[in-house]
Amino acid sequence: MGVVETGIFKPWTRFTKQNVQKVSEVYGVYEIANAAKETIYIGSGKLRSRLLAHFPRAPDPIVGASYFRYEKTGSLERARQRERALLKEYKRKHGKLPKFNQKIV
Repeated sequence: MGVVETGIFKPWTRFTKQNVQKVSEVYGVYEIANAAKETIYIGSGKLRSRLLAHFPRAPDPIVGASYFRYEKTGSLERARQRERALLKEYKRKHGKLPKFNQKIV
């Protein structure tokens, strides 16, 4: 039986500034993963700005970030709703929040 994947249904992209610069500055939700492609953070907001904020020496760095994926939502309200749903789903599946979401709850 294969792994049932929930969450954002897009392939992972390498977490590089060059790749993040290609992301539209629109509202959405995103996941950041470590080198093993395990989700370590789920966030929402204006996608490019939020993702850029997670690089080293940025305002909100995510240590060990290697991959990301995202969904556009069209509005901040929808992005926050989707983020809450993804966090709830992750916690149900794993018994805890992603590593870098634990500090804010």
